[in-house]
Amino acid sequence: MPAAQGGHSARLVLRLSRALLLLCVCLSLLTSACSAGSNLRAYRDPSGAFAFAYPNGMVALKLGPGKGPAVLLRDLVYETENVSLMIAPFDKGETIADLGGPDEVGQLVAEKIIAPEGSGRSAKLLAAEAFERQGQPYYLFEYQTDMGSQLRHEVVTVTVRHHRLYTLTASTQESRWPQVQAAFRNVGRSLNVS
Repeated sequence: MPAAQGGHSARLVLRLSRALLLLCVCLSLLTSACSAGSNLRAYRDPSGAFAFAYPNGMVALKLGPGKGPAVLLRDLVYETENVSLMIAPFDKGETIADLGGPDEVGQLVAEKIIAPEGSGRSAKLLAAEAFERQGQPYYLFEYQTDMGSQLRHEVVTVTVRHHRLYTLTASTQESRWPQVQAAFRNVGRSLNVS
């Protein structure tokens, strides 16, 4: 084999190995970037009325009819970490936007749902935003809640459909927030009411 041809083959092998290494690095980065979303599972209401995502390590708790949330999921390791969905009658309009903008409704949720008068809790609204799904408005809130004995962090999503208020809450201790914030925000954005 001529020396020129051997040198050309070596350069080609080197280029291919570099391209393969670059591809592996890109796939690795893509996989790690998607891991927060891939650690979520789907919860679908048997009647098809709603669906949302929740962290993989959570299990559904069975509650009696009319006792608490429509759905309650709790983490197997961190028992104070949970995701819940409350459904309540709503006669103040056709959509959540009929109550006001995200900041205004975020304050109402804090005062009426998260830390109502006499509950011994206080809630500080940290962020409020609106998004749409299939033309339906949803509001996403982030709160820091002082429960007296512990400080918690909560992501709350609300929407109105068929004269019902849907409130999805992902809640954890403030000390755990850095580890779960990406997943909990994805939970909040996942609510889909039909």
